[in-house]
Formats: sequence, structure tokens, C-alpha cells
Amino acid sequence: MNQITSIRNGSVVSSLNGKEENGTLLLPVSGVANPGADVFVNGIHAARDGMLFRAEVPVTEKFAKITMETFNEYGEFSQALRVVWDKASFPRYNFFIDDNIFFLTDIAKERPKSLFGHFYLAFLKRMHDTYGTKFTLNLFYANSHFPFELKDFPDIYKSEFEANSDWLRLSWHAYAEFPDRPYQNASNEKLESDIELLTSEICRFAGEKTFIPPVAGHWSMFRPEAFSVLRKHGVKAICGQFINPQTSLTEKGPAEYLCDIGYFRNLNDSLHLGEKQLLYDFRHEIMFVHSLLICNYFKPEEITAIIDRAAADPNYNNLLSLETHEQYSFPYYFNYLPDHLNRIEAAIRRATELGYKPVFYAEGLLGNKAWENS
Repeated sequence: MNQITSIRNGSVVSSLNGKEENGTLLLPVSGVANPGADVFVNGIHAARDGMLFRAEVPVTEKFAKITMETFNEYGEFSQALRVVWDKASFPRYNFFIDDNIFFLTDIAKERPKSLFGHFYLAFLKRMHDTYGTKFTLNLFYANSHFPFELKDFPDIYKSEFEANSDWLRLSWHAYAEFPDRPYQNASNEKLESDIELLTSEICRFAGEKTFIPPVAGHWSMFRPEAFSVLRKHGVKAICGQFINPQTSLTEKGPAEYLCDIGYFRNLNDSLHLGEKQLLYDFRHEIMFVHSLLICNYFKPEEITAIIDRAAADPNYNNLLSLETHEQYSFPYYFNYLPDHLNRIEAAIRRATELGYKPVFYAEGLLGNKAWENS
């Protein structure tokens, strides 16, 4: 066997993996090769220890190629892969909320003087004012529980949406809550039609400054042929559960590995994402992100423990992917969680206490604008 084992094609690397200075990441690369043979990694002679090899490789580009070469009496062997450098990485978190339509339904009916006269947006603003949190709210076009569509939302709050667009953004999620898994087997034409419909309505009543591409679709299931549509509409990263997903409040974990809620990624990709959190797909030019925490599934003390474990894990401790679902905040929803807002604040508070900064994953490289500013 002749193979790099410390990274794989699509790995995301940063100062957590090597030494970063003077515009270069010195990245340790290790693997296995036939004993006794010379091994070169990007032309650097690797140190050997039995079947193991190791070399320190300078990385200077956002997308960097790593090549291992060796030979023995049977011939020459090589492996080439590419990695993504998260240059000048820093601890950060992204918070998005799925399934939004109830607050828009309420506001369209009640017409408060301010958006923040509604309890839901008032809470989100308090989170921003207290912790600096940035939120992406992923919207349905139609309310599956009450007669309402986005076309019925007035544009009288447009200036207020735009004035708060530095921290509050809106995006598309799906046409409606039901049916479940709407894009799992949908045509690209259906997906694109829904994206354009929701994008147009968001820009109409909230302004172009408020729109942002999402980092998840409803049920996180798009077929690979749909990725070109996502990229066309500005999607650069998408979150999912990928491995052993939870799909309800009471669901227990499966007895065996199960790949689901993760865009049809295979078992190898899903296991990698569960362990390493990130994987870049060079074929489709899209970043897959393993969601750390869905707040509506856990109590506040459990949420704090999950974030603490992530902060101690070198594969997670520079990036926290946080999310929840709007409907659990509303007393008239049949699965209402009286402490749902407390759960959201527990996640935000702990991330802030541990030094994580709020970002939008849709900006830069997962919220890191170092490559744009260099």
C-alpha cells in the first residue's frame, strides 16, 4: 500500500493542522508506503519509519495540490489530492434557523409598527445586541398550517430589514414544510423555480441587502445533479447531518451506520464529515459541513455540554455549526417547546464565552474573508 492517510482529497486544513506563518502553512503529511522505498511529498524527501512516512509540506494556495511519489522493484507509484487552506482561521460560529414562515404570517396579520414588535424577532435582536449573533432565517414560501404565502407579506418593513441586514439575513428553504424531503428526487427545474420564487419575494419585501444564499435546504437532501443549480444561485457551503441523523425529538440512534439528511453522500464521506466536520467536493465546487447542534433536539444543559466537547476537539474547535427550527418557538405549534428560546440562548452564550465569533458561512470561506482580503 502506498497512500497518504493524514488527509484526503477535499480535506480542509488550517493552523490547527500545521504551522502558519509568513503566508505559508507548513502542513505535516503522513501515510504508509512499502518499507525501504524513498518517498517524496511535493518533491520533499519524507522521513521513514517502517511502513510509515512523514514530510512537512509548504501550502501557499487556497486550493493546494499534494502529491506523494515512491517507487520499488515493481515500478513507480503516486497519489495526488487537493486540500483547502482555511488561511488565518479563527474560532467562529454560524447560526441558521430553518422552516421560517410563522413570524411572517403573524406580522402580516398584526402589522406591528416595528418588525421587532413581534416576540420572535425581538428575541433574535436581543441575542444580537447581547452577543453579536448573526442569524440566517431560511423561509418557506407557503405556510402549511395557516392560509398565507410570501406574496401576501407587505413591503412596509423593507427599510427596517435592510437596516438590520448586517446581522439578520433571509434565504430560501423550500416551497412549503410539506411534503417532507421535497427536493430529494425533484427535478432541477422544480428546484430552480422554487429558488427564484422565494428569492424574488425576499428581495421585494426585505431588499437585496437582506438576501443571502442558504447553507441548508429543507431536509438537506439534494441529488448531486442539483449542485450545479445551487452553485448558480450562490451556494458555496451546505450543512447536513450525514451520518446517523436524528429526524424527530424522540428518535433514538440507529443500530448501524446510516447515511441520511446529507445530500446522498456515501459512507466514507459521511464518516469523514462526522469525524472531521468539513469536506470540499472539487467535482461540484461545494463545501459540505457537518451540523454540530440542532437546538430543538437538546435541553440547555445538553447544549452546553455538546459545545464544550466540540471546543475540546481539534477537528471542531475553530468552527461551530449551530441551527434550530422556527416553529418550536410558537405556542400554537403542536410540538411547541416552552424553553426553545432558552435553548437557543444557551448555545449562543456558550459559544461566546469560549471565544467564537459570529459569521455568515455564505461569506468568504465559511465566514473567513482572509483570502478575499489578501
